[in-house]
Amino acid sequence: MKEIKFTTNYEPVLSFADKDFKTKYEERVGNNPGYIQVVSGETKHLALCPRCNNPVAILGIYKKIDVAPHARHAKGINIPNVVQYDEYKFQNCPYHKKRANYIKEYVPETEEPQRQELFRIAKEHYDKAIYLLQEETGIYITLKMAETLAENYVIMRAYNYIDATIYNIPWYLIYSFTGFPLYHMIIRKNTTLYRHLTQLGFVLKDSKVKGHVYVENSEGYLLTATNYRYVVDKNDNLNEWLDFSIIRPDATVTDTLLYVPVDRFSVSVDSYHFGNLINYQNWGSRQNVLDIAKRYMNQ
Repeated sequence: MKEIKFTTNYEPVLSFADKDFKTKYEERVGNNPGYIQVVSGETKHLALCPRCNNPVAILGIYKKIDVAPHARHAKGINIPNVVQYDEYKFQNCPYHKKRANYIKEYVPETEEPQRQELFRIAKEHYDKAIYLLQEETGIYITLKMAETLAENYVIMRAYNYIDATIYNIPWYLIYSFTGFPLYHMIIRKNTTLYRHLTQLGFVLKDSKVKGHVYVENSEGYLLTATNYRYVVDKNDNLNEWLDFSIIRPDATVTDTLLYVPVDRFSVSVDSYHFGNLINYQNWGSRQNVLDIAKRYMNQ
């Protein structure tokens, strides 16, 4: 992995790309012996994985290696008073699994209390999550849609999905939901969704929202997020996508409502954009969106 952190709480990551990485690491750990341990006669400089909170060993900073500096999980090693190694979390960490399993499986009940930090971040920064979801997908999320997503996030307990992290909160808001009707949905021009709707022949008319259009007639069509995917490539970069499907009612089935796919597409997402927004000092809060979070995410 190419980033580390120092506690199990949410905090900005320290990247190996930072030219002052060594200085910042040493300033952060000071003389705390938990982060610098001798294991089997070898000194290990430790930190935490930003995804699974397990201890990691820093490689290539204090001893030359043949590849770029990075961190690797330190199996079986604890950092006293900070974190104990957890095999379950290691097995489900993106940097170990390399690929998402695409299922909405919940963590064991023993892991749920630790997910409250994730839930707190979602609630306190809900306006930022909605903003980023709009930016990346091109969907203009109305207050009504924001209410629906907040309520569903709680009902589905999406913060307890195995692959849910603080960093992908915006994507899990919509990934855990069944889908929105395309009828009168407002969409930003020149986005992936806009181009797919245009290619499918949907009638799109200019919206009152600058730079956006709305879908005039969609005959029961839905837009649904079907998969959240990630792949850690050979260079240890974490790449993430959200897969969408456009579906319509199946006219051949008369006794129940079923759908057939019309189109599929993916939206690439920035793994750390949301974390950067959380730390952005000059953010102008949208109080009406935060009020929605307070109303629905009140557990």
